[in-house]
Amino acid sequence: MDQFFGFAQELLEKKRAQLADPYAHVELYDLLNPKLRDDQFYVQFAQERGGRVLDLACGSGRLLPLLLDAGLDVAGLDLSPAMLERARSRLGERAGQVELVLGDMRSFTFDRPFRTIIIPYCSMIYMHTDADRLAVLRRCYQHLEEDGWLAFDFLAGQVKPGEGLPTLALQGIHPFTGELLVSVVQIKGLSQDLRLLNQINYVLPESPGQARVTVYASKEAVIDPEHMASLLVQAGFAVEGVYSSSALEAYDGREECLIMARKRRG
Repeated sequence: MDQFFGFAQELLEKKRAQLADPYAHVELYDLLNPKLRDDQFYVQFAQERGGRVLDLACGSGRLLPLLLDAGLDVAGLDLSPAMLERARSRLGERAGQVELVLGDMRSFTFDRPFRTIIIPYCSMIYMHTDADRLAVLRRCYQHLEEDGWLAFDFLAGQVKPGEGLPTLALQGIHPFTGELLVSVVQIKGLSQDLRLLNQINYVLPESPGQARVTVYASKEAVIDPEHMASLLVQAGFAVEGVYSSSALEAYDGREECLIMARKRRG
């Protein structure tokens, strides 16, 4: 229970909510992550470089059809079987054209190298230590061709200490069941570079009935862009750009950062 606080903790203690599997309802995950501009950036980034591309931590596969449409040789890796199943469903008849692999981004293995590796949607936040981050970056380095490219985004800056105010993350209607969905998120700063997120999901059935309430917790790492750049250099990369967003403005201290790096020769 130490991973919960505030109202989420109270709901669990009073048995008014159940623990949620964050990947059990992948349609809800997609609704919570509508980064269309970032989608376009990553597809264009890979298309401009051509060849074989790996969508690392590909989740429910939102980018995979777009990468195929761009004429690329595509692979995707994720730690969640439910997410990979959603990715296969999304691809439909084209699922056989994508190499989908269940695995950990810190220890993955592919038989053939890639021209480009992308890690979208701030998936690096789940790497809480420099050892974890370096493991990911070194795996990327090992799986890239000479002069291959890596692009990823992450949470930047410093965590504010203490509990923040609850904020509305989502309100809408489930695309398949017609249920009303409301998600509220609250963040607690644990340290300068680590925060605890509590999410409360309220699901109201289309027909009159009892609402379902679930709670979910995750720890998310925040890292200074200069430090992330130093880890890339340790892993063998040359940092080619540090930006505030996929619009490629120079990084100016915002909450998110995007980095492009190239595998150095030798």
